[in-house]
Amino acid sequence: NIYLEGTLGKNNFEKINMDINNMDINNNQIFENREFKDITGQTELTSKSFYECTFLNCDFSGTDFSGSLLSDCKFKNCNFSLVVLIESKLQEVSFEDCKIMGADFTQISKLMINMGFRNSQINDCNFSSLDLQDTKYINCRITQSDFFETNLREADFTGSDLENSIFEQTDLRDADFKLAKNYRINPMINKIKGAEFSMPEAMRLLDSFEIKISEE
Repeated sequence: NIYLEGTLGKNNFEKINMDINNMDINNNQIFENREFKDITGQTELTSKSFYECTFLNCDFSGTDFSGSLLSDCKFKNCNFSLVVLIESKLQEVSFEDCKIMGADFTQISKLMINMGFRNSQINDCNFSSLDLQDTKYINCRITQSDFFETNLREADFTGSDLENSIFEQTDLRDADFKLAKNYRINPMINKIKGAEFSMPEAMRLLDSFEIKISEE
């Protein structure tokens, strides 16, 4: 590899490597312990299996992952927007520094769901009616996303911005909202026993009661 890079030049060598990765991920069905970098232009990755794979700087926007298995996989600095996830299996999958917009996670297989998010932008996504107990959303910006009837017991939203996201009939018992902000959670229609909140944002829990609080 060092010889080829010196012969071809760094830019050409990286392009060839990227082309090989593109062809490989299109032409094979099962991948184990692989690293994929700078994958772009994928529109269909259906019925494939990825075990212990890492994806770096990949643009999967609009990609169809229907029927695929992602097991113990890591996505770092990837665009995962408008992906199709019909009956895909997400088991021990982590997203770090990723952009995830318009993804309907309700389409995934309900078997052994396990996901984690860190430092990611999550916009207009649907997590409704899923069992996401103990899921971590650390330091994320989660806007205009739905958590209707979702099991988020013991979930961790530490440091996340939840502006305009919807929590309704949601199980938030023992969830962690320390340093989270811009959430609107009605205690009358959600389960929040044991959940942890930080001041002053915790005062938002009173918004649904339409009461006035005096500083005097």
